[in-house]
Amino acid sequence: MSWRLDSRIRTATSGDLAEIEEELVATRRGELIPHLERHLAAAVEAGNWYARHVLARILAETASRTSLAALLRAYSRDLGDDQDSLSTRLHVLAQEDPAAAREILLSCTVGNDEDLRRTAIWLLCFVPEPADLDLLAHAAQDSDERVRSVVVGTLGSHGTEPAAIDLLLNLLDDPAPQVRISTLSSLGFLQQPRALPKIRLLANDDNPRVRAWVAIALGRFPALEPADPATSAVLDQLAADADPYVRDQATEARQRKPLRG
Repeated sequence: MSWRLDSRIRTATSGDLAEIEEELVATRRGELIPHLERHLAAAVEAGNWYARHVLARILAETASRTSLAALLRAYSRDLGDDQDSLSTRLHVLAQEDPAAAREILLSCTVGNDEDLRRTAIWLLCFVPEPADLDLLAHAAQDSDERVRSVVVGTLGSHGTEPAAIDLLLNLLDDPAPQVRISTLSSLGFLQQPRALPKIRLLANDDNPRVRAWVAIALGRFPALEPADPATSAVLDQLAADADPYVRDQATEARQRKPLRG
């Protein structure tokens, strides 16, 4: 069966791959797992996103959580597709056996493969442990802004843990606008009052998208207290911003945040 699988995949068109997918998902033959992993890696190396999509599903259905490492490596390469189905499979498989998943993920957060490191840090958000905070603090200083961006999401999975909030507040100073935006989004979701002063400072950010996300983040906090004029003043400032998108977001935030009497 393995040699026929090799031959069929090498010569397969998109339609043939769909037929192979149905056949192998139905049979779930465990002895084919090494061959599926090899063909999946080859598809990624060749930049074939469709073959990756099909082979990843076959492998996940055949090997379940034992396929996590191979699927993680395949997912880490950007081939231009959205990969929604594969990202869903990854976090479902990780949550099936968090301890085993964490062992794989932590081993992938070291080394020179930036794409794999970034992907492993992202997936840790679905199986978080307090011990990860030291690793995330280090990754928050990474030279690759994509790594720093995924750190933000994984820190958010630690909820209101004070150390996680401290790291997020530090990331508001990140030189990359997208990292600041991701951090504002996370802090807005977490709604920690001690984050408000630093969020408000970014109302003067040079980047209009960052300023817009200040308004969005502030709008996610509970209704304004009469004793908190600072947030109201920032929203007023943003509502008069030179950028129309910033103005729109500030107006929407004000509409969501009536004053409490």
